[in-house]
Formats: sequence, C-alpha cells, structure tokens
Amino acid sequence: MEDIKFNVRALAAMTKGSIEELAKMADINPTHLKDVSANRVKMTARDLVNLSKATGVKIENIDIGE
Repeated sequence: MEDIKFNVRALAAMTKGSIEELAKMADINPTHLKDVSANRVKMTARDLVNLSKATGVKIENIDIGE
C-alpha cells in the first residue's frame, strides 16, 4: 500500500489556511509557494524540509510535483 502524498494545496487545507498562510508558517516566499503549487517552478529541498516541519507531514509524504 502506497503512502498518501500531499501537495501544497492539501498541506494548506490541513492547516486550515491559505497557501499564503502556509508559506508564512514554513518561512517560504508566498509567491514562490504559489508557483510551486501551480507547477511553474520546482520545490527546493529547503521548501520540502520547511513544509514538513511546519505541518508535521513526513518529507516522503509531500508531493514535490515531478
């Protein structure tokens, strides 16, 4: 059974906030995180670590949008 992968929008919903609020929690530029969510740019390793710390979701369960 595969683990569930959470994209940026799902992570924001988990925190009951917007992508902008998630970005603030994770110390990520909000415009960059919106671009990641829209698949305009790739998620960085720093983004991944910060999102994991901010949400409590394991790194391997965050969708990096390949």
